[in-house]
Amino acid sequence: MALQALPQAARDYSVTQRREAQAAVAAVLRLWRRMGIDFDQSYDRIAPSLLTVVRTAQGRIATGALVYVPDVLEETGQVRAIQSAAAIVPESLVGVAGDGRPVDTLLYGAVTHAKERVSAGATATQALRSASLWMSMTVGTLLSDTGRQSESLAIGTRPVGGYVRMLNPPSCARCVVLAGKWYRKNAGFQRHPGCDCRHIPASESIGDDLTVNSAEYFDQLSSADQDRVFTKAGAEAIRNGADLNKVVNARRGMYTAQAPSGRQRLYTREGGRSAARALRSSRGRRDVPVRLMPETISQLATDRDDYLRLLRANGYIL
Repeated sequence: MALQALPQAARDYSVTQRREAQAAVAAVLRLWRRMGIDFDQSYDRIAPSLLTVVRTAQGRIATGALVYVPDVLEETGQVRAIQSAAAIVPESLVGVAGDGRPVDTLLYGAVTHAKERVSAGATATQALRSASLWMSMTVGTLLSDTGRQSESLAIGTRPVGGYVRMLNPPSCARCVVLAGKWYRKNAGFQRHPGCDCRHIPASESIGDDLTVNSAEYFDQLSSADQDRVFTKAGAEAIRNGADLNKVVNARRGMYTAQAPSGRQRLYTREGGRSAARALRSSRGRRDVPVRLMPETISQLATDRDDYLRLLRANGYIL
């Protein structure tokens, strides 16, 4: 039973991108296991390798997105939109997180997280284990955001009206409700920590072919998974006939990677103080530069010419 009727190019892209991200996260966690109780010193030893792994994965994911967009446009018959108005520079998305801060600043947040766990009474081993989970979630979200920002660039520089949100099951209840709907291309992509939903470039008419049947998704889950994904009370209400789309507050906990003003949206809501402190201190660096991201530029630009001008000024296109 297909939850969402996807073009083959989108299905292939989803699988490839997920594999890239999973391989990178696994490599990062292998490096993290070298951490010792001397948090800063041991982090300094693994940091260069961590950055190499993440930056390499970002480059591959960004490039893959740029290939995917024209491929799926061709497959869905949107051939007039294949030609891009500018040459995109995938390297411009390497070394920067989805919210515009440098990747090295983001990754150091794992050390900050570990230190805070120790301050709260955890042993060094427990703190490092907790920070490992933080790192896994953060790197996975970072790489998904790299792909989404690259998709945003590839869509924004082409005469495509918008996009449809593509699910990568297993998905949370919020993503199921938001997916399959058509959004204008300057609409910020709503996500949550760990979210790996992506764009399918589409005109509004094409978008009608990519809808998601949320009731089907619910029905194909076991009762235990229904309770886990939709909460026990929510799942029970849906089983008793309530409208799934009304039960789920789809916007709760969702955010764009960067606010339209360019201010940062920190990835980790649960560990917000840890992430914020890492951002402020960043090993003594008090002013951490924040880049304006492609998705944000699409929201800020007054017209197409202004959009292309801002992309060029920020190094995203030639």
